[in-house]
Amino acid sequence: MKKWAVLAVVAAALVGLWYYVRTYVRYVPEWHQPKFGVVTRGDIRVPVTAAGLIEANERIDIRSKASGEVIDIRVVEGDFVRKGDVLVLLKKDDEERALAQARANLTRMKGLLAQAKVAVEQARHNILKAQAAVEEIRANGEIIAFDLKRFEELQGSAASDKELVAARARAKVNAAQLEAALANVEIAKNSLADAEQTVIIRQAAVDEATKQVEDAEERLAETTIRAPQDAIVTAVHVSVGNLVQSATRGITGGTPVMALADISKIKVVARVDEADIGRVLNVAPVEALPKVAGLREAVQSEAESLERRSGNVTVTVDAFPEQTFEGRIERVEPEGRLNPGAAIIQFNVHVEVTDERRSLLPLGAQAQVEFTVESAQDVLLVPAEAVMTFEDNRGVWIRTPPPPGSREKFGRRFVRCRFGITDGTNTQVIAVLGPEELRPGQQVFTRLPREREPD
Repeated sequence: MKKWAVLAVVAAALVGLWYYVRTYVRYVPEWHQPKFGVVTRGDIRVPVTAAGLIEANERIDIRSKASGEVIDIRVVEGDFVRKGDVLVLLKKDDEERALAQARANLTRMKGLLAQAKVAVEQARHNILKAQAAVEEIRANGEIIAFDLKRFEELQGSAASDKELVAARARAKVNAAQLEAALANVEIAKNSLADAEQTVIIRQAAVDEATKQVEDAEERLAETTIRAPQDAIVTAVHVSVGNLVQSATRGITGGTPVMALADISKIKVVARVDEADIGRVLNVAPVEALPKVAGLREAVQSEAESLERRSGNVTVTVDAFPEQTFEGRIERVEPEGRLNPGAAIIQFNVHVEVTDERRSLLPLGAQAQVEFTVESAQDVLLVPAEAVMTFEDNRGVWIRTPPPPGSREKFGRRFVRCRFGITDGTNTQVIAVLGPEELRPGQQVFTRLPREREPD
């Protein structure tokens, strides 16, 4: 009997505890409790981020115009060199022999040219001789013609038939001689033309041989490989004792000797997703836009558009996670490329790092570029999670005192608003619609409380 009495007391206590909690405590789990944010005033910016690599202004591939064995290397990776500084020395033997052969060939070609010019003068002399022979034959022909005419007039009288026949024969011989002499003149003229063409050919051969000598002299000079401009050494591809092949002789383009980088300008080639490139184009300087017909002209006609086209960006690298570097959009490539790893189209945007500390940035390092595509200053802001929809209207729920006599812990009132840009954390309030107002410091719900269950 006692046992049942104890059980009855425990059951009554449990029922009483349940009624008390149900009526007065009303426990709400964490996931049903409300959350709040605060209305603020400040600046907001909407970034587009893209990854890229820190790159030099120009990569310079050094290949020697000479062939030979490497006998000395004067620099190592990381050295800064000035234009004209010696980088590598090659053994000169091969190029000295090549120069001697080129000079001997030039001498031979000049001799052949001189012979061709003599042949031209001889051909001109032969033309004069042939023309003189023609004149002599014509003169003899006049005498022969005179005698023939006289014999024909005296035919049947004093002149014998024999003399007339002889005169006619001499006239025929003279005519044949004249025809042959005229042919000799044409032959002499053709010989002159051939000789003049030979001179042209020999002159071309001399010019080519002269160029070969100049090339050989240049290759000999190239056995001392020098820096073509101010740059930093990024890679050395040869060692002492290696054989270097000439870039002007081999079909492979020659042996790579070393790589330099022009760091007078540091840039990032950022890969911007297709979905974001339009917003980046909207803030790029006019001179950085692709030279598409009509594009720059259209942009320059919009004064409001020009105001936001500063092209300024922020660059960060993992090597200096606590620092940011200033940059500016230099060029936007007009054609997108497929990124096989992500299966999306991306556009290359060239960003010049303008920060005074840009020399700190290591070449080849991964960089993050942040483009400010939208911004607003000194505006009313609410947490992005506070923007909600109620009865087809967008706005925020502000926290108010609970209604008198209710057991609710929180009161609330919906304020309709028109919103502007958002950065994912805060949202700009452009205007409050209706009689309500929002003030900095007011609390707004970012998560509403659970609806009260019926009693």
